Amino acid sequence: MRSRKTEQIVFGGLFVSIVFVATYFIQIPTTGISGGLIHLGNIAMFSIALKYGKKYGAISGGLGMMLFDLFSAWFVWAPATLIVRGVMGFVIGLIAQDKKGQGTNIIKNIIAIVLGSFVMLFGYFFFESVILGVGWAAIAGVPGNLIQLGIGLIALGLVPFLPNMKKENGNQK
Repeated sequence: MRSRKTEQIVFGGLFVSIVFVATYFIQIPTTGISGGLIHLGNIAMFSIALKYGKKYGAISGGLGMMLFDLFSAWFVWAPATLIVRGVMGFVIGLIAQDKKGQGTNIIKNIIAIVLGSFVMLFGYFFFESVILGVGWAAIAGVPGNLIQLGIGLIALGLVPFLPNMKKENGNQK
């Protein structure tokens, strides 16, 4: 019999890996002071946060995308990505909670993605404008981030097809 803790570690690692690979797989450069890119990592992160909750959303988003930054030319963004994407995944998973099941309410899922997207937009804007010191010129990166978030909405169509996790006693979460 496997322990719940072991299962959580395995799924956490799996979800981090999925987000990392989805972020790394396709990269389309965007404009902005420090550049930026559009990737598929948001689809993976949104899907995980919506379906499996705030903890897995925070872990997969923060660590998965931070690892991408560390293994690419975006390494200076790694600390911001860990925080911004971690909070974003947490917010999405938290808002998508529903008494009928995690991620089952489409209206809550849409609200979750919209509010999580604000976390990303403001978090990265703050990092770029204050920490990297480019001030209001950081606004140039917002359109690319909006496109990236729009692509992430594909997750809304994927969530119903993702399997439910089961508790140790066989009951679904």
